[in-house]
Amino acid sequence: QHYYITNNLSKMYDLVQNMGQIPPCDSFKQGHQNDGSGHLWCVIANTPHGQIPAKAKQNKAWYAHGGKEHETTDFQYAKAHPGTHVVLEKSRSPPKGAVAGHQPNGTYYMVICHHTSHGKIPGKSNGVKGWYSWGGKEHETHDYSYVVVKGGHHHGGFNPGHHQKGFGSSH
Repeated sequence: QHYYITNNLSKMYDLVQNMGQIPPCDSFKQGHQNDGSGHLWCVIANTPHGQIPAKAKQNKAWYAHGGKEHETTDFQYAKAHPGTHVVLEKSRSPPKGAVAGHQPNGTYYMVICHHTSHGKIPGKSNGVKGWYSWGGKEHETHDYSYVVVKGGHHHGGFNPGHHQKGFGSSH
């Protein structure tokens, strides 16, 4: 089962092709693994199976598909628009503003972070269950949060965001 959310897709972010650059937006550095891998970015992998939400670090992305963990350098970073912020949101169905990757059959996998014993691992969800890659395998779970781009400011109007310093700066 997949959710068809074409009218619910957020336009509050852009996808930026990986070219070996410093990630353009630290707001999507939402994951980490406690095996020494450290921080992980939520990205969209360009695969033979469509755009699959994945985890990335240092010019490599890993995604779950067909029971296995796959590695690629062909992926896109998400970059939130000015005046927005990125949050993790637990929800029974994909919330408005959920970041997603498009599949050839017209469905979408949403970008999520799984809450696991291995850490908070970026992965994919079809709106019913989720999958992440770890240790060479694809793992299924129901304990995850959607990566969501929200409009407007937060914390009393102050947005500590990534757009004040420009492209490629560390935050």
